[in-house]
Amino acid sequence: MKTKLLAVILAVVAAISAVIYFMTRQPEIKEVVPEETKVFTLASSAYSSKISVAGANGEIYLPTDRPGLYYTATLDNKIAYYVYDGNAFQPAPYEVKKTDVRLTASGVGIPVKISYINADGLTVGYGVFTSDMDKGVKIYPYAFVKIAKKPAGYGDGYFLLADFDKNNFYRADKTFSEIYSYEIGKSSVVTGLSQNTRMIDINGTFRQDWSMMTDEFMKNTASEKYFMSSRYYNADETGVRTDIMVYSNAYRPKVVVSDILGTWFVSDVSGMHYLKRDGDGFKSVIKNGDKTSDIVKFDSPYEDYLRCGNYAVNKKTGEMTNLLTGEKKKLSVKNIENATVFSLNADATKAVFATPADENTKTQQIIYYSVDTGSAAAFTEPLLRQESSGFVWIDSNKVMSVRATSEDGNATGSVIYTFA
Repeated sequence: MKTKLLAVILAVVAAISAVIYFMTRQPEIKEVVPEETKVFTLASSAYSSKISVAGANGEIYLPTDRPGLYYTATLDNKIAYYVYDGNAFQPAPYEVKKTDVRLTASGVGIPVKISYINADGLTVGYGVFTSDMDKGVKIYPYAFVKIAKKPAGYGDGYFLLADFDKNNFYRADKTFSEIYSYEIGKSSVVTGLSQNTRMIDINGTFRQDWSMMTDEFMKNTASEKYFMSSRYYNADETGVRTDIMVYSNAYRPKVVVSDILGTWFVSDVSGMHYLKRDGDGFKSVIKNGDKTSDIVKFDSPYEDYLRCGNYAVNKKTGEMTNLLTGEKKKLSVKNIENATVFSLNADATKAVFATPADENTKTQQIIYYSVDTGSAAAFTEPLLRQESSGFVWIDSNKVMSVRATSEDGNATGSVIYTFA
């Protein structure tokens, strides 16, 4: 019995000795001190020294259909017009007139006061409606309207275009979902599209993708009366699967091209240019009469690309392709895999790539890239982009965007970057 008790005691002592040995032989564990978080300030921003603030008082300047003429708008419907003199925005030298218009959408009357000008023969005008202005308008809490000259195929006169998505308020490239014929100064408008085949969305309104029109599309319709529609597809495919239709009050307007990819469409003397899915990739095609020909094929899926105008860039390889000709150019720009915005100037010599912060990328980035020289200037820092109008080119070397102008990010305004 004594022998067993001694064995137990020796075992316990041995175990305690092993623990003490183990503890004394382990490397010293140092307390982890959290790295000091650097407080971002606009003054310390590398980006701040490369831009000029055009909207020092919060102005967000957006382009009109008249080159060199810009406008600002607020949600309480204050509209103002400006010209850029090379250094700053100045009030435009045109008389601003106002007119009340009542448009109808989904059977609901929406009153909008429009501020418009005659800019050297072209009428330019905008108006904003919110439910605060008329409590009687129930299912449309917001509307933005624009006076736009009709494309050549529609004849003389103007459209009144309406967008009902408040998220697009500061976007330069809005997608308008109602198209009205409009006589300047009149209080009523007329839609030329049949309401009979429209579907109803979850808000009780007609689906907004029945008719779609953008500034880019109107410039590319040549002498035809075309408009875009995603009406025959699921609502979550709006703007991804698109038909091109002929504008008319027919019960079912004629479809001239069905199920194109995205909203890129150009009609010119050669025919109709657009994109189509092609296996795991896609292709740019041209249709002339009944004949369809491939311009260029892409093996990668469309989601690997960013498009601006007639160009598409592969985010993984940096290859830029002219969708009209198939001509390709390898860009030396780096770190654009997560970019969601690509903007190119008119002569395709300068570009901007932007990556907003989200739960995956976490870091905001903007890259100004010279296609002609291969040089790039990249900025990665907080408060780089807030809700933005995208990028607006003032000329070939100056591009405007929206940036926070206060440390807390609550104040924003237009800023201008000038390429070297």
